[in-house]
Amino acid sequence: MADNEDHIWRLPNTVHGKDVKLKGGEKSRPLSSLGKARLGRIVGKAPEVMVKITGRSRGSAGHLKAHMDYITRNGRLQGETQDGERITDRAALRALHEDWMLANAAEARGKAGPNATQSVAVILSMPPGSPPDRVEAAARTWAKETFGGKYDYLMARHDDTDHPHVHVTVRAVGYDGKRLAPGPADLQQYRERFAHQLRRQGVEAEATPRQARGHVRKANPIAVHHAERRGVEPRVRTTVKRDAEREAAKPKPPAPHDWSRDIQARQDSIKRAYLGHADELEKGPGPDRQLARDIRRFVADMPVALTRRQAMTVELRKVLEQQPGRGSPLPAGGSDIPPIGDARPAQQLPHDRDSHARTRPKGRG
Repeated sequence: MADNEDHIWRLPNTVHGKDVKLKGGEKSRPLSSLGKARLGRIVGKAPEVMVKITGRSRGSAGHLKAHMDYITRNGRLQGETQDGERITDRAALRALHEDWMLANAAEARGKAGPNATQSVAVILSMPPGSPPDRVEAAARTWAKETFGGKYDYLMARHDDTDHPHVHVTVRAVGYDGKRLAPGPADLQQYRERFAHQLRRQGVEAEATPRQARGHVRKANPIAVHHAERRGVEPRVRTTVKRDAEREAAKPKPPAPHDWSRDIQARQDSIKRAYLGHADELEKGPGPDRQLARDIRRFVADMPVALTRRQAMTVELRKVLEQQPGRGSPLPAGGSDIPPIGDARPAQQLPHDRDSHARTRPKGRG
């Protein structure tokens, strides 16, 4: 991935190792057919894949055992290992669990601590309406490409939500003794690889960073989302709301912070890069000119780059401007303020996020 991924987005590496840079202010090199196809998917708002690290089992055997039980429903759902072995009952699941614990202890470099990671849980998901069989097939190939020959893993498909999704649990210690520790760049590559495999299955899919779609707000952490589903307002949400209320009550909007200006500058660079490609495409044949028009429409429709707190502040200021005593402090807790549009639970905004299958039904998902 690009070293400056946080500042200027570019079309990431293709499977052939070539990429199409999107850098504002620089003349773009001619787009390849792959680059045009990807731009077409982006501006056409193709379904976005979700690949997320959902947790890690740590320490004693009980944590890993519970997780294996969860993804296979205590052995009732078929699991599949990196070797293609089918795990179809609880006895086979227990044997696999013992093998993993012993292998982690034997292969780990150095002395493992009492809270050492035993496995890393990954979930791959697509929006409602995606064909589950093809999602599973794409996930199977993705797992082989990503972890095959390097890590043991167990995968299982779940059909208990509207979002077709596959759980892939990876034994934390690799065959070389190193522990699996994927970072943000790895996760973006995971997403691109999954989207590529879905397209090979005939399923339209993309894996663009949220900034490239004009969204600057990160998805809610799973813990925050689950707390909201229980009707509990997480502490982080309370803090954001309090800060927004304080800023909204000031006589005039506060000056933007340096980080806010950086976000806006980055989004401006992304828009200029898209428009630079549109300028070049307009010189081409009819399909290229149509793509140029689609790109310009996409850029015009990109949302204003606001953080969650900034969006809440804007909405609160609108409410205050309609009330007498403008500028007076808000009531404690903001009890008289109507719900803010972007404070909705994550599952109501599936296409504004880089994730989809965050919710679990009452029977768990």
